[in-house]
Amino acid sequence: MQPFSYQTGDKTLHGLTFGHGKEVVIALHGWLDNANSYLPMLHNATLNHTWYCVDFPGHGLSDWRNKDAHYYFIDYIDDIYMLLATLNVDRVHLVGHSMGAMVAGVFASCFPEKVASVNFIEGIGCVTTPSSDTASQLRKAILNRARVNSKQPRAFESKAHIISARLASGDLAYPHAALLMERNCYEKGGKWYLRTDPKLKNHSGFRFNEAQCEATIKLIKAPCQLIMGDKGFEFVKQNLDAYGKYYKELKIHQIPGGHHCHMQSPALTLEHIHAFIRHDKAS
Repeated sequence: MQPFSYQTGDKTLHGLTFGHGKEVVIALHGWLDNANSYLPMLHNATLNHTWYCVDFPGHGLSDWRNKDAHYYFIDYIDDIYMLLATLNVDRVHLVGHSMGAMVAGVFASCFPEKVASVNFIEGIGCVTTPSSDTASQLRKAILNRARVNSKQPRAFESKAHIISARLASGDLAYPHAALLMERNCYEKGGKWYLRTDPKLKNHSGFRFNEAQCEATIKLIKAPCQLIMGDKGFEFVKQNLDAYGKYYKELKIHQIPGGHHCHMQSPALTLEHIHAFIRHDKAS
């Protein structure tokens, strides 16, 4: 495991890299998570590829977007494009969890020539808004921005208090919550603070509608695989029912675990990913 960083515009993005293989795997984490999400899966594992696990802007150790900017889903596509340009690689394998899975799918549709395979973990398709709700979605986003921007950063008494807050908001056990928060907090003046940009909690001002999501999926040429937790989010199952039929090739596995099944069943998740990548190379 080694740290790495790269520039995208005026920001420095950080991450972790594992392995030394010729082929490259880009791993994308979920909303409010960070590159440590992939540590249980990759640390001390035997790897035949070089993995780059990125902290998205506003997450983990990466810079926040500038003061006047907001976090539009589509901007993450550019962040990944800039990473590939920095690495100077022609084609990569994509692995994404939750929001990262959706980013991986849209990137694969926009740049099919750059993607050899896609592994989705507890995420597929997009979060969509019906066309009829476009104005109300934007209204909610604007009103929410005003509320979030007026808040002061929350100060915690200790790192343990931050970990407890993370435990209260998800399906993680203590070791995995602590692992994520290790990369997502800092101490200043005897208090502890989150590294994540508060603006990440703003409502999205714009989302794809269902027709746009469907059209985007149909442009994906790479073989895809979905890994789901048997106690995962219902939203993932709903999106699979709604959009699964539009993928040219989609393999599905269910494994023990919740929404963070790649942390809860790391060896099995990695086994499925490696087998899928090898199958793609053989075919």
